[in-house]
Amino acid sequence: MVYQSNPEVLPDSSYVPGDLKHVVPGNECRLLDRRRTPLRVLDVNRASGLFVVEVVDFEDTGARWELPLEDVGICQFAHGSAEASDAEVADYAQIVSRLDQPLTIEADPSCRANSEARIASLRREVGTWLQAESAFLASGAPLDTKSRTGDPALWNDLRRYMTANDLWTVESAFAVQYVSNPASGELVKGHRIVLAELGLAPFEGKQVRNPDLFAGSWSKRRRAEHVLHRLAFMRELLDRLGHSSVVLYRGLSFSGQRQARRNNSFTSATFNLEVAMDHFCDDDPASTCVLLRQPVPVEKLFMSYLETEQMNRQYKEAEAVLLHDAASDLF
Repeated sequence: MVYQSNPEVLPDSSYVPGDLKHVVPGNECRLLDRRRTPLRVLDVNRASGLFVVEVVDFEDTGARWELPLEDVGICQFAHGSAEASDAEVADYAQIVSRLDQPLTIEADPSCRANSEARIASLRREVGTWLQAESAFLASGAPLDTKSRTGDPALWNDLRRYMTANDLWTVESAFAVQYVSNPASGELVKGHRIVLAELGLAPFEGKQVRNPDLFAGSWSKRRRAEHVLHRLAFMRELLDRLGHSSVVLYRGLSFSGQRQARRNNSFTSATFNLEVAMDHFCDDDPASTCVLLRQPVPVEKLFMSYLETEQMNRQYKEAEAVLLHDAASDLF
């Protein structure tokens, strides 16, 4: 098994669909994912309209996720769960009405051209740094894309490069959040908005709910620097290792017919067929399953398990994170 699961999981009939009245600290619930990840409600942030849950089993045990109140329906709660008062539910509904608003930012081609020019300039700096500092390149080791574990020497290269450019705190926190749950809170959303402003991927989502999203070390400028340096690092590293593209897989399953592909700015795929097959999930005769394999140009690759230590901790997914491409039906 690629992922942990509970072989004695209770049937859905033991639960009721999540509703605003169930958002009560202390209530146990579970995510409506394939393995029914168990959660516990910890708190409600009325200012941002997010409720905080703790993962209580599987690889990410102890992680805390922030979920929008309006998305409580992605959870199910045990019969007899505590219920909020009518006044609290009305307050939650008012918060949802105020904050659940769409936001769309197109990717301007002229901004993209400027960003690509900056990436090309940064690549020259990365090349000089790799030539002088990379322990991985100095070792002469090949890039092993068949293993489900990256290379510690390469992890350390990325850490030292980002530290040298005063971007390690942003890199580390972003990677931890993305691995655990990119939809939790708004940290990843901030990068998605900056990607659109850089012209690299359009943003389709909801308005900013955290007034401090772009404050301090998470300013738009620093986020943009992180995005551009990371893309430059990936492209230069893979080019020096002789890779113009990488072969990636995705496994998808849907209830009923295949759903339209959503633009989440980033797309997760895997270097490993076994991982993709676990997502393919062909054991449900009522579901639609899709298995994809495609060589992907390295220009689309934002981060991967090969150089990202955080992608080698609780999960072994051989993950690759790509920039959204509306022209690609696969990735």
